[in-house]
Amino acid sequence: MTSIGTIIKEIIIPHRKCNIRLNPEFVVLDDAHIQGFLLGTDYQRMYGIDIYNSKNRNITIGTNKEKKFSLEIYQICAQDPLEELLNEFRWASSALPSPVNRN
Repeated sequence: MTSIGTIIKEIIIPHRKCNIRLNPEFVVLDDAHIQGFLLGTDYQRMYGIDIYNSKNRNITIGTNKEKKFSLEIYQICAQDPLEELLNEFRWASSALPSPVNRN
């Protein structure tokens, strides 16, 4: 696998009180195709993403564990690996988490 370079892409999960800003660094490979990316458990916990869900991934913002917001999975496929990686990031600027009703 040949590395083309790295991309640091700020991912913002917006909220009216406090945004969650993620700054993951991705290595772009010339001869590899991806279908998505995973954030490690330590990274998720550091940013307040609830990793103990049984069905869906949710985020909590601040210390209020009662308010949970859905963290949906996005998957985009393309032919070119660099274009595929760049397309994968396009959702970050427009994706808003939706509230999860726990009643």
